[in-house]
Amino acid sequence: MNKPTNKIALILSAGLMLNLFQASAQEEDQTWADTLKTMGKVYSDKNNPNIQEVKFFGRAHYQWNYSDGESAGNDFSGTGDELRRLRAGASVKFLDGFKALARANLEKGGFRSTSIGYSSFDELYVEYGKDGLFGFDKASIGYGRYKVAFGGEEHVSSKKIKTVERSNINNRFGSLRPTGIVLKAEQNDVEYVAAIYSTEADSETWSNWDGGIALQGSATFDAMEGSVTADFIYADHSSNDQSVFDFDWATSLTYNRAYGKVNVLANATFGNAGSEDIYGLVVVPSFYIVQDKLEAAFRYQWGHSTNETGVPKSSSSRGLRRVARNDGVGTGSGDVNHTAYAGLNYYIEGDYMKVMTGVEYESIDGARGKGVEGLTLWAAFRTYF
Repeated sequence: MNKPTNKIALILSAGLMLNLFQASAQEEDQTWADTLKTMGKVYSDKNNPNIQEVKFFGRAHYQWNYSDGESAGNDFSGTGDELRRLRAGASVKFLDGFKALARANLEKGGFRSTSIGYSSFDELYVEYGKDGLFGFDKASIGYGRYKVAFGGEEHVSSKKIKTVERSNINNRFGSLRPTGIVLKAEQNDVEYVAAIYSTEADSETWSNWDGGIALQGSATFDAMEGSVTADFIYADHSSNDQSVFDFDWATSLTYNRAYGKVNVLANATFGNAGSEDIYGLVVVPSFYIVQDKLEAAFRYQWGHSTNETGVPKSSSSRGLRRVARNDGVGTGSGDVNHTAYAGLNYYIEGDYMKVMTGVEYESIDGARGKGVEGLTLWAAFRTYF
């Protein structure tokens, strides 16, 4: 076990020991669910001028899938399990406005693996926030390794997504962890994000600024009886061949609204990578069959590229195309990508602990002899504290 892992283990052990001590002093009628929801916050005192809060957190996502399909004239199939996410970290609020956060990825093996070990930091930053900062109602400014929230699905934490995996078009522009300066603000019920990032890749902690830069802007506001989020990213990486951002610019518009008992997230994305334009549409309706316990979730995704072998390019596919590669079959590519997903989510204790199942159809066509088509069955267990 290497030094980063040792440090993380020590931090988590200390936090769990404090939790056990606190739990022993609590009333006997506290349930396991109450403990799961509160065990992370080991210290809180807003009146302390030095340290206001200490919090530990973690998530564990385990999943299984079976895929069966055909790619470029070759049949393939495969099944297996995976430790999709294992993350642990801590945050400290101090000096009446500062916050430091570190969250590490502890799933080490990747696809079709349940190996555990430190691999990288998911997020690692320090920020300062206050009401009235820079003239906003609320604002914070920070520096470090951040998750870039771009697109409707990426704005939702993996703890709370409705489908086992996010869509291909989301993964084409999302799942980025660059180093940068991030301003978050709220004014008149509109939430803003403005950021400048280094495009230089670093697989573990903070990157340098020897390459190009990327700019991000985002705004979320209420409109048309729902919520609207507009995102934009521009990346200048002409001097950096290993850029975090493998596109030149991208824009996204998301509308989220409840229609009676059905919640609908709709997202449109358009971007450019060199001479290639990429755009797509995602619609995610969901509703409870049994309130707060059993939920039906659906998703349709359409993606298109002006390059006939341009979609999907994301390497983060965990289903059909990854199984094809595991079976020694080429993954296929084209200019049109369709996926349709239907699933059931059973909430043992809200998003804190749940079981997810789903079936997904995917097809890629456009390039002669390089299409792919097939079905994937999903099952997942997810929990966090």
